[in-house]
Amino acid sequence: MTKILLIEDDEACSYAIQGGLELLDVYEVAVARNGKEGLNIFDRLLPDVIVTDIEMPEMDGYELVKQVRAKDKSVIIIMESGRTMPHDVLKGYKLGVDDYIKKPFIAEELHAHIQAILKRTEKPNSKNIVDSNNFLYIGRYKFDYCEETLELRMQKQKLTKREAGILKLLYENINTIVPREKILTDFWGSSDYFHSRSLDVFVAKLRKYLSHDPTIKIITIKGHGIKLEV
Repeated sequence: MTKILLIEDDEACSYAIQGGLELLDVYEVAVARNGKEGLNIFDRLLPDVIVTDIEMPEMDGYELVKQVRAKDKSVIIIMESGRTMPHDVLKGYKLGVDDYIKKPFIAEELHAHIQAILKRTEKPNSKNIVDSNNFLYIGRYKFDYCEETLELRMQKQKLTKREAGILKLLYENINTIVPREKILTDFWGSSDYFHSRSLDVFVAKLRKYLSHDPTIKIITIKGHGIKLEV
């Protein structure tokens, strides 16, 4: 079963979400009432997915995400909040959030978000790997999709599941424009404003990771899509 860590200070809200998810019989749900408690449970539980509010006592959602990402680049993090301003949403994405769900929502909606991410970040079988050693080579970088790492001169950069997925998609279409709509649909499930801005953040991070090889370029073609050139 998929292990969920739900961090929510509203008792009624957390009870409803936990109960709704557990009724689906595919999740084990642990609940924390604040960010500090959530971080402690994270260290013990090692969940597959974290669902966290932003405004909480003792430690807010942003600080929680920052500390979790310092320890684990691959755990899925979904941020929930009633905040709708672009800068609030983008702040979470820049810290490493994988998805954002607006309050109020029902457990079935959260379930759909979780399953969409799990499906798109599922590690492939060996038969789908291009190289027999499970590595892809991008310029001078060695890209291990299964382990979600980029390596150059013995230095490894850990990627998030979504970063690794986007990079693999660009690699599979190397020197070809990948439509922006396809990337958004594949990894976010929709192409709304917030997801589009989030994609820009992810692309900027990938450019930074690959910046030590000047032969590699990730180009954004306005109105069309994104291209990995090597």
